[in-house]
Amino acid sequence: MPDIHDTVTSFYFHSNLTSLQHHAHLLVQQRVDQRMFVVLGLGTICKQGHKFSKRGDSDEDILVATMNNVSFLPPTSKSLLEAHYYHTGLHGMMQNLPKMPPKLYNFTDEALIPFGPKEMRLEPTYKATLVRRFQHGAVVEIVFQSTAMLQGDSNPMHLHGHDMVVLAQGLGSYDPVKDGARYNYVNPPVKNTVLVPNLGWIAIRFVANNPGVWFMHCHYEFHLSMGMAAVFIVEDGPTMDTSLPPPPVNFPTCGHDIDLMPKDFYLRTKKSET
Repeated sequence: MPDIHDTVTSFYFHSNLTSLQHHAHLLVQQRVDQRMFVVLGLGTICKQGHKFSKRGDSDEDILVATMNNVSFLPPTSKSLLEAHYYHTGLHGMMQNLPKMPPKLYNFTDEALIPFGPKEMRLEPTYKATLVRRFQHGAVVEIVFQSTAMLQGDSNPMHLHGHDMVVLAQGLGSYDPVKDGARYNYVNPPVKNTVLVPNLGWIAIRFVANNPGVWFMHCHYEFHLSMGMAAVFIVEDGPTMDTSLPPPPVNFPTCGHDIDLMPKDFYLRTKKSET
């Protein structure tokens, strides 16, 4: 058995997996309605707020996990499912998950792993209730790019309510021309959890055909609690069978605190630790 830290062997094992279904029964959608490029990394924000603050000799910085430089903030007044069904919103708290990161750079530069001036310039981060809406039946393609921003981990990304077709994966930074040309449309594996390799990327595609509110998150509990997550909202289809049913009679509607991170949980980022 390979060592548990042998990420290269793990990558080549996963990248050689194919579907158990015969290609005649596995239809990979060629049409793409929405494309997203989502980078995964870490950043820091002010402990008493939800916005980025430059690090210093203070305990007021906390380390958060991000998708396109935004860390997920769970709503505390009502559930997203309730807000979606009743069209009540969350009074400006919800924000679209950006289709692209705010800056493009060498995502796998290992000089970004430790605290330092190089990564600090790329680090601006804030917390928000991240969502992305899709029309029913939309074909969505996402390239997840692991970054070296304060971390060197693989990221198992899990999508509730849907299966994802793994088109390709690789090490280094994703190249849309070179890497897009080697997508597997014949017998790609179908999963609901995909492993974004350490300092690498993975390209997936799924059909948003299950109406409702679905969590997309890193399955490392540590990263999940730090905010590496977003919510995908799939709109109703044209029929009753493709529409979200009403909530049950006993569905809870009162305010509640569902913050994933305990109030006193934070990681110090003093200069002395750089």
